[in-house]
Amino acid sequence: MNRSSTSTLSVSVLVCSILLDVFVLLPLLVIATPWLLFKVLGEGRGFGDLRDRVGLWQISLPVRPRIWIHAASVGEVHAAKSLLVELQQAHPGKEFILTTMTTGARDLARKIIPDVEVRLLPIPLGHFLFSMVRKMRPTTLVLIELEYWPQLLLACKAYSIPVTVVNGRISDHGLRQWNNWMPFIGWMARIPELILARSEEDSDRFIAIGTPAEKVRVGGNLKYDFSTTGVFAKQRSPGQPFTWIAGCTHLGEEGVVLEVHRKLLAEHRDSKCYLAPRHIERCTEVQHMVEQAGFSCQRWSEASQKTSAEIIIIDRLGVLGEAYSLAEAAFVGGSLVDRGGHNFLEPVLAGCFTCHGPHIGNFRDMEQLLNPWNVVDQVADPAELTNWILARAASRELFKERQIVTQELQKSLGGISRRCVNLLRPWFE
Repeated sequence: MNRSSTSTLSVSVLVCSILLDVFVLLPLLVIATPWLLFKVLGEGRGFGDLRDRVGLWQISLPVRPRIWIHAASVGEVHAAKSLLVELQQAHPGKEFILTTMTTGARDLARKIIPDVEVRLLPIPLGHFLFSMVRKMRPTTLVLIELEYWPQLLLACKAYSIPVTVVNGRISDHGLRQWNNWMPFIGWMARIPELILARSEEDSDRFIAIGTPAEKVRVGGNLKYDFSTTGVFAKQRSPGQPFTWIAGCTHLGEEGVVLEVHRKLLAEHRDSKCYLAPRHIERCTEVQHMVEQAGFSCQRWSEASQKTSAEIIIIDRLGVLGEAYSLAEAAFVGGSLVDRGGHNFLEPVLAGCFTCHGPHIGNFRDMEQLLNPWNVVDQVADPAELTNWILARAASRELFKERQIVTQELQKSLGGISRRCVNLLRPWFE
């Protein structure tokens, strides 16, 4: 099929796309516009290049097979990094383009993934996405995790572009949504040619929402590969102040962290805390909170490792791994409040004593992986987090033992990206 010509498009697909825009997506976009304006203007989130957002890409015609990777946000970009490295090695004659949904993810991708063109995905309306796909002319689309935008899938179907999913996962909430809306969205589950699920549980869930079982395989969790690629050598001198980090925190957790640190300073007065909000556009808000609580603070972008500030706020993307490497203990946020948790393997492999709250529904497979190693603790509430941090500061002689366990764990992980690349090979050749 000649993918450059709209005349080859299926009439049924075009009709579905137009009806979807007119009766569903455009009304939803109108309703969501005030909220989007608040996010962009009020909270400072980036909208990105308007031309990218409406599909007016300036891109040359492909002279070799062009592979399209879509990684929506920061977490997916990190997961995609090791996959892209393996893909480039396995397919040196192919071109790779990465799209993201957020400007933060785009900026991070341009920083950490070399030799790959990075663009913003257009607003998910039919005309914008069909225009972009027609200009890009990819050979294959690889979705990281679960980015089932209806018009994106229809555009790929219209131009006979195989869709594959890597690191596929369906959360508890996502499964409930699929079950509630199955009569309207069930068709999307049947479009991908291959699903490489993160775990057996995710594999079963993809089949449950209507994906043919023969299209589903367990590929593993790419974040395991990501975590093993950037481990820093942690050094600590006996007289060094105790340092801990609260990573990927959400509203409702920063206040808890500050109270924990206040109690820590009462017993270990030179201690430091790195505070990393999940969304860096909240850094100004968090800094005001820290200053109002009476702490001295600096931002990561302004501070040196020898800073005397009690709180250092991480205000840059792509540096969380380095910050973990500077700490002895880590609390991973999104878990005291019900946000499903965040990646707690990363601080473990950076050599941190690591804990999280009770809400880790998005990372149960990671919990199962690490349980035999006894390297992650769960705290039920702020009081338990306080006691846990105080205990870590009081037992620093255990640090060397933790480093040995970390090295053994590192050796046991990896290879997920290579396995996924091998499973994807038929769709790339």
